[in-house]
Amino acid sequence: MGARTNFELQDAKGSVWLYSHWGGDDKSADFAKALSHAEPRWGDTPYAIRMVVSYLIKDHIDGDTGFGITSYLAGEESYDPLTANFETQTVNYEQEVFTFEEFVSKF
Repeated sequence: MGARTNFELQDAKGSVWLYSHWGGDDKSADFAKALSHAEPRWGDTPYAIRMVVSYLIKDHIDGDTGFGITSYLAGEESYDPLTANFETQTVNYEQEVFTFEEFVSKF
């Protein structure tokens, strides 16, 4: 089984996708925590994206399953799409657009 989901992290040139095999059930809360963790670097896109990815995979860093990083949507998506645009500092989720601050506060 699994709780397959993807996180799309956009910068000015394109997207990095983080695939999670088990992360779908807590997707919004986990992403809000990761985004909050990266707040000191929201204005520095490469660092902010790295901090978000690092936070999300922190408990699985040595594993050989559970997460993947690609330049495209990977696996099957079982949950609402989540796209974080680090240039506009917005998150598209559940057919809504949130600022980073709004997303962290809501979830």
